Amino acid sequence: MSARRYWFVFFAGLLIAALTACGNGNASPTAAPTQEAAAPTRTPRPTRPPDPTPSPRPTEPISAPTAAPTNPSNQLAMVKIGPLETYSHSSGVFRLDVPNNWTLQDSSTNDELLLIWTDPTGNGAILVNIFEDSRSYTDSQLVELLNNFLIDRFGRQPDFYYEDPRPQSDGSQLVVWSYTATADNNVQATLLGNSFVEQRGDKISILTTLVPEDQFETLVSRTDEIINTYRINTSASIGGTTIGSNNTGGSASSSGLAPVEIGQLRTYTHTSGVFRIDIPVNWSLTDNSRPGELILVWTDPSNNAALIVDILEDNTQYSDNELVDKLVAFLQSSFGNQPDFFYEDPRPQSDGSILIVWGYTATASNNVQASMLGNSFIEQRGNKLSVLTTLVPEDQFDTLVSRTDEIINTYRIDTSARVP
Repeated sequence: MSARRYWFVFFAGLLIAALTACGNGNASPTAAPTQEAAAPTRTPRPTRPPDPTPSPRPTEPISAPTAAPTNPSNQLAMVKIGPLETYSHSSGVFRLDVPNNWTLQDSSTNDELLLIWTDPTGNGAILVNIFEDSRSYTDSQLVELLNNFLIDRFGRQPDFYYEDPRPQSDGSQLVVWSYTATADNNVQATLLGNSFVEQRGDKISILTTLVPEDQFETLVSRTDEIINTYRINTSASIGGTTIGSNNTGGSASSSGLAPVEIGQLRTYTHTSGVFRIDIPVNWSLTDNSRPGELILVWTDPSNNAALIVDILEDNTQYSDNELVDKLVAFLQSSFGNQPDFFYEDPRPQSDGSILIVWGYTATASNNVQASMLGNSFIEQRGNKLSVLTTLVPEDQFDTLVSRTDEIINTYRIDTSARVP
């Protein structure tokens, strides 16, 4: 396989959660108070108005449905919250008790912390975002900062909605928000976010929990428990003072993004033996696999490039057109709402795979807009369906193409192995 053009998804800015359907789905900030934080008031599920204008916050919680759908395929898998263990960031800036069965993706830069934990189903998430600013913000300015963050990152999602801020007893401000997401079996579900913004010393922080709306009442006691362990050390330093500079020591590209860093390659062989691929030794792995499907994501140190391997088993023999339809449907459902989204006609490759080039415009944390290009290769080997995707900023393609081609061409699938 040989790449022609690529895209980059800005993980540190986009934060779009994927969903896992029950039995058959596909999985995707605040300074610590000096005193013990009071448990946040249980947040009512938002009442969606008939138009995009936010309605006043309900004064009483709206009870969740008591009966699950009779068809399990129409229900999202239940978020799994295991025993809590204390996570202390290496900088000393914050600590938080996190379920020991949740997976961490660290997309931090030199001057901004961005950490995302996801549960085993992919349906629940905790996000910590901290940067430093010596200015003192009023409550209204903090709320405006948070609202702008939510609008920038989620405002284009279907039925996006946020409520008026609710002051908390520890000094933070809570904004409840939601949008409609689509699981891999086309089940639509409302995701409910609680985001707390606050300033402690020179630290501006947003702490977010995100769960399916219809699971909120079941999970709220555990998520409150997590929220109230969050502490920030105002004397510790992130290492910079400007949010979203993405300064990694190299010169920025014409888009303002830090250059992608590709180190020496080393062969990665999955424990199941299903595939192997050479990966830069300085890239970080996030394993979002679930029973019956491998989903592995590697990101470079600048968080401006990634490689994704997605493999599942299917005994059906698909034609090339059917494989293309599957890939296009996936791209449209996952990224079709993003600005300037496009995809090109499929390009058959000499090894039998099919390439689709696609892209959209993303916004970095410093509000820089950059064109992203994606190369996704879909293929079927025996009973293995595979999508291999590489991600880089468009304006860095010419510089990186020889290295990314080198990576792509090391990808091998063992049809005799079994996806766990």
